[in-house]
Amino acid sequence: MIKCGKRSRLSGFTLVELLMALMVTGIILTAVVTLAFALNAAYDNTSDISEKQSKIRFVTLNISELIGHSRLVCADFTDLTGDLVIWRKDDNGDNKINISEIVYIETGSDGSYLRLLQFSPESDTTIEWFWFQFQYLKNWLIYKYPEQYTTLIDQCQDLQITLYKDPPYTTQVNILFNIEENEQVRTYQVNSTLRCWAGNLINSSG
Repeated sequence: MIKCGKRSRLSGFTLVELLMALMVTGIILTAVVTLAFALNAAYDNTSDISEKQSKIRFVTLNISELIGHSRLVCADFTDLTGDLVIWRKDDNGDNKINISEIVYIETGSDGSYLRLLQFSPESDTTIEWFWFQFQYLKNWLIYKYPEQYTTLIDQCQDLQITLYKDPPYTTQVNILFNIEENEQVRTYQVNSTLRCWAGNLINSSG
């Protein structure tokens, strides 16, 4: 006599279970991709900020050294054009201001950049400091001699230069500017004292 037993049922996933598994997997993958993207963006942002701050530190150090080793502040146009004019060094030791020894520190009329303007070493013409009080002299120099621009900071805000005294008697220069970093505005400041001030060359008439 043959006995009939119950037919065993093979275990497996139903369609609903497969759909649920795919949904959970998709959610996990989406979270992983989102996290990876956020971490990568944060790394890029941090790297960009670090690079910008490193550049700013380099610029502030160099501008502080430039002013600190300069001989004389010849003119201050910061209220009008954003220019500060300094006699950076007496290269030939003649105790006279040569055109090639002059540096214009430019900030722009809206204080949006910081750059240097210098003239060719071949321009060895001497000039008295007080002539730099007249703005037209700069235009004449640009027309007369080959100029060289060096951009230090190309995007900043509210850049201001203040002096301890009026030229040529000032021995302290303060530069203040703002830079936007990661949607936040940071303030940077450069304080420099003329350690090589050539006040001994100024006579009673200036």
